[in-house]
This record gives sequence, structure tokens and C-alpha cells, in this order.
Amino acid sequence: MDFNLSEEQQMLRDAANRYVREQYGFEARRRLQAAGSASTPHWAQYAEMGWLGLGIPEAFGGLGCSFVETALVAEELGRALALEPFIGCAVLAARLVETADAPVFAAHRRVELLEAIAGGALQIALAHSEPASRYELDAASTTARAEGEGFVIEGTKLMIPGALGADHFIVSARVADEGLALFLVDRSAATLHGYPLIDGTLAADLELRSVFVAADARLTAPGAGLATLEEALDRAALAQVAEALGCMEAVLETSSEYLKTRQQFGQPIGRFQALQHRMSEMFVEVQETRSILYRGIASLDGAPAARRQAVSAAKVLLASSARFVGGQGIQLHGGIGLTDEYPIGHYYKRLLALTTLYGDGDWHLGRFVEAQLETAS
Repeated sequence: MDFNLSEEQQMLRDAANRYVREQYGFEARRRLQAAGSASTPHWAQYAEMGWLGLGIPEAFGGLGCSFVETALVAEELGRALALEPFIGCAVLAARLVETADAPVFAAHRRVELLEAIAGGALQIALAHSEPASRYELDAASTTARAEGEGFVIEGTKLMIPGALGADHFIVSARVADEGLALFLVDRSAATLHGYPLIDGTLAADLELRSVFVAADARLTAPGAGLATLEEALDRAALAQVAEALGCMEAVLETSSEYLKTRQQFGQPIGRFQALQHRMSEMFVEVQETRSILYRGIASLDGAPAARRQAVSAAKVLLASSARFVGGQGIQLHGGIGLTDEYPIGHYYKRLLALTTLYGDGDWHLGRFVEAQLETAS
């Protein structure tokens, strides 16, 4: 794998970094968070710059880029503590629509949805987690029973990031004698209960009470739902690692600047060796996260077992490195690090959220071991 960015990739990173610095500063982000709105003016800008279509094939209205480009943008959005559901919609939902293989799912409908996502006109969110699922993909109790020319869906979904701004949901449900399947459900057919998460982003629970969907709303063929969902979630989890990497880099840079300017005993506290050691340890954690992200990207299109192993390894490392870097950032800043007016505490909260979405460290550790045994055999 070539670790050097191409000229186009470097231009994309520079443009994203410039946008974050000029248009998405910390105070601007705090104002958006305080407003509590599910929509922000940045989403249209993301579409205009092509970010929402990076991973969507050109035939479906996207740019057809590799996952590297998606990771670059996710990393810069991590620096900004972006509130928009870039990963949930442009990475996860878009991938599920792209790979939908149900015979009744019309090709023109796929093009229509993906073009709308890439153009910023449509947001779709995955509704999968349930009260007793504990990250297990095949533990859905929501059901979809065949009725007339379609299906009736019954169930409850929990903690859906970006749900309040979504136009449609991709709902996982169990079909009798077939297993897990995915369905496209219109927002108007479901009942939402919204709330803010610890990091300031918005989520919601979804109630589906005898919701009827037409047969062509089914996205996955019989027996294919679980594999399709797992592959898309792995992409989203890896994009999250990239976003968390951007958060950790911002913590490292902010802490370094603070140590250079904060005076104690007549000198900058950055001259104290104990604090230099902490900064060194934080730097190592950040670089280890970047390395394992590269490994995950290299394995993303490989065999399923190798992909699962690489993605889960990245999430396991993230669970420890994110807490360490974020926690040390607060420690180095002292009391000011806990205030709402200073960014360090917000980065820590975002890192905590990223370590738990799409599987926490303990769950991914078990999955990593299973994938490793599968690969060895």
C-alpha cells in the first residue's frame, strides 16, 4: 500500500482543512449546537464540495473515489467536531443503498436515492440497534411480515444518529424463514423520540407500529441482509476511526500550544519534563491510531474475515487511545479543560461517543478473536 497521498488527495485534504478552519470554528460549532437544529447550513456546502458523493460510484451521481478520500474528509471533520451525520448518511446509508441486491429494488430507485444523497437533497439513516441487541447484528427482534403487496414492520430501534434530520430510514427486520432483511422506510411512517448525545450531536429512538411498506422497499435479497449490513457497518466504523484521529490530532495540537503559553514559576509549563513525557505518549497513541487506520483501509476490500479482523483491531485500539489522548488533554489543561467554553472537553466527549458507536472496544475484541481464528483456519 502506498502511504503517500496523490496530488488530488492532498488537494482534497487541504480544501477540507481550510474549510474547517475558516467556516467551522469552535464558536460557530457551539452556536449550532445551542440551536439544537437537526439541519445545518454546512450540509449543502458538503454536497457542493463533493464530499457527500466521494464513495458513490460515478454511475450513481457520485465521484467514485476510494475509501482514502472518505477517510481524509472524515479526519478533518473530526478536527471540527462536526455535528452533521457525514458518516451515517454519506458512508453507511449510501453503501447500503449501493449494495442493495433485492430483485424487487428497482435500478432507477437506486440511482435516484444515491444522486439525492450526493447532491445533499436527501438524508438517510440506518435504524438497527435495539434494547437487547448489544451490538450483535443478528439479534434484531423487529419483524417484517409479508402482507398483500408488501410488508408490515413492527418493532423499536434505539439511538439512531442523525435521525432527526433523516428523510428515510433503512430498517433492519427479521423476515420469517429468511433471516435479517433491510427495508427503506419513509420518515412520516415512523414515530421519533429525539434527544442529544453526550457529544452534542442529536439522536433518536424509532417506533414502528404496523408500518406498511411496498415490496420494492426491500433492499436485500433473502439471506443476504446480514452480510450486506456487516460490510457497510465496517466501512462506517473505519470512517469513525478516521474522524477520531482528527479529534485526537486537534487535542494534541491544542495541548501543545497551551503548554507553550501557560506560565508557571516564571516559565512555560511545556519546559517541565513530566509534561513533555505526557505529550510524547499522546503523540505515540495518535500515530498508532493512524497506522491501524491504514491497515484497515488496506483490508477493507479483502476477504470478509480479514476485513472484520482489521476493522475490529482498529476499533479496539481506538477505545484505549481515544480515552488516553482525550483524558491527558484535559489533565494538561487543568480546570479550564472541563469548561464548556473550551474545546478540550468537547473533544473528549466526542471521542467517548466514537468509541461506542458501531461497537465498543470489548465487543470488537471478541469479534477480532473470532475473525483471527477464522482466518487461521
